[in-house]
Amino acid sequence: MHMTKSESRNHTITIDEIHHYLSFFEVEEKWRPERDTYLRDNLFRLQQTLAILPPGQPDSKLLELGASPYLMTLLLKRYTPYNMFITDFFGNDRPCKVSVRKYNPEYNKEHVFECDNFNVERDDFPYPDGFFDMVLCCELIEHLALDPTHMLVEIHRVSKPGGRLLITTPNVLVLRHINALLRKRQNIYGPYSGYGVYGRHNREWTIDEVIQLVSGCGYQVESAQVLDTYPHHGYSMWLKKLFPSLRDVIFVLARAEGEPKSYYPENLYAAMYAK
Repeated sequence: MHMTKSESRNHTITIDEIHHYLSFFEVEEKWRPERDTYLRDNLFRLQQTLAILPPGQPDSKLLELGASPYLMTLLLKRYTPYNMFITDFFGNDRPCKVSVRKYNPEYNKEHVFECDNFNVERDDFPYPDGFFDMVLCCELIEHLALDPTHMLVEIHRVSKPGGRLLITTPNVLVLRHINALLRKRQNIYGPYSGYGVYGRHNREWTIDEVIQLVSGCGYQVESAQVLDTYPHHGYSMWLKKLFPSLRDVIFVLARAEGEPKSYYPENLYAAMYAK
């Protein structure tokens, strides 16, 4: 299916449509199984993120942090009018801008994204104050190992007054974690990663913790919810209906207000004097 961005705003984007479009983008064969697994596991999250994302205008600037593997990037390009900026961290030994090419022969689509290379929890963002209307922080905060507050302060700085921030992150209270601990006696933390310290989840969050940190850093939370992003059946489906806090992924939409604040609560940070 091919459509204009104005048409897509009145169109319900289906899981099958997302899967069909993204699965045809070329990827090196050695990465294909990993890409296909990631796509399959994140289809519902991608769909729900698009549904929650505020509609933009062609002159609205959107910053996507930690864009790899660029699935959300490709959907934003196809279905929204935003003027997009994307980031990733390739390492301090790489250029400050890295070109990322994505080609889809089925749809005859080619995109070359200029990706800004910097570390969101260490570096100052390379953008002026009050620049962005919308910032996406999807499946990133759980990978941070040192200082998510720094990232939130910088997001606030580069956001326009009233600019929006959308955070998505896995819910540490998800039912499968409880099941793994109580029944299977398995660790809920993922394995070490060949991609380095940022290749694994360093800390997963509860929705209350995300709200606390975002609010403390100078944002007004507009909506916060925990949604299922995987199919569930049987007792799992019924438990999640009874206890929404056991669902899969946290979605928090907030608005930048006033001045950014460096907020380091004791329940989220320890021994920060040692920095």
